[in-house]
Amino acid sequence: MRLSILILGMVLALSMCRPPEPETVPLPTEICVKTQHHHQPIPKATVYVKYNADSFPGYDKPPSYYDDSFTTGPDGRGCIHPVPEGRHWLVAYGYDSLYFPHDVWGSLRVDIALGVRAKLDTVMYISEEH
Repeated sequence: MRLSILILGMVLALSMCRPPEPETVPLPTEICVKTQHHHQPIPKATVYVKYNADSFPGYDKPPSYYDDSFTTGPDGRGCIHPVPEGRHWLVAYGYDSLYFPHDVWGSLRVDIALGVRAKLDTVMYISEEH
């Protein structure tokens, strides 16, 4: 009896020393784009992401429609990670002071899949006409 109580106490003590299990498994996925208009980088462009979308969401949706967003840096580059596996749409809005009209936008469909294309780094061309 004493031995079983001792073993039970040891098991309980060892189980209490373990760190908690992670709530989520981090994915090694990432999407990076360089927003570009007429071969010029577009800094401070806002890129909205709609996850697991089969069709183009359009340019008329409010920011709340999208699942996530990121802003490009001074060189026009921006990244988001981790992202879920699936087919996603990126919709970007920016400002180009060199060309008129200055407001530019564009979209890009991307597919992310572990083992095939977990990371994507590409140019996202945006323009004033759509």
